[in-house]
Amino acid sequence: MFNSDNPNLPYPLSTPTNTILADWVFKDFPEPTQQAGFVLQAYHPFALQAFPGIRENPAWADIWQILAGMPDLSVIHLRRDNLLQRHLSHVLARTTGEWHSWDKQRVKAVTHIEDDAIDRAGSNVRRDKVVALDPEQLQTDFAEVENWHNRAEQLLSQHPGISITYEQLRDNLPVTTKKVLDFLKVDSYPLQAAVKKLEKRSLRQAISNYDELKQHFADTGWADFFVD
Repeated sequence: MFNSDNPNLPYPLSTPTNTILADWVFKDFPEPTQQAGFVLQAYHPFALQAFPGIRENPAWADIWQILAGMPDLSVIHLRRDNLLQRHLSHVLARTTGEWHSWDKQRVKAVTHIEDDAIDRAGSNVRRDKVVALDPEQLQTDFAEVENWHNRAEQLLSQHPGISITYEQLRDNLPVTTKKVLDFLKVDSYPLQAAVKKLEKRSLRQAISNYDELKQHFADTGWADFFVD
């Protein structure tokens, strides 16, 4: 919703934050709807030092304060335990232009995304590109991600919240999604993933300088990310 790096947004980057929330998130939904929400990356709508191509949008800089002031907001904090795997995914996506691989039928069943948009996003993406990661960029990214997540959790700490990880969703989707639905106090029903996992290789297979990086970060707090 507030990703200024997304070329497919259905509204101009100058659209006021409250207008987007009113028109696209907290609008009037049909009666069966129990909760409404959206995804907000911890760094949105700001820039990242590790990836200079990501643009800041000052027009949306007030989103975090607006959310913090909402009296009935519930927060789902989603993290990824292994930030090296996250960084690799981001680098490969920006290098190849392949951000998602959709299960088209599942996407159509659970969203209002049109067919051509699903096709543009990719429905049968395979990754075989091997990349060399820059240790300085990697260290900057590790620190930034942790700082942005900590900032987001602190800003929204007065609201009811639940923390889950990407790995929990990947390894046990039914249990993790039930936990989320219970937290939101909505009717429980089985959920299925509409996005396919893109990267099936080990870190060593996908990163050409993996051993060099593992040695570089051996005595840091990020050493555990290097799992062979």
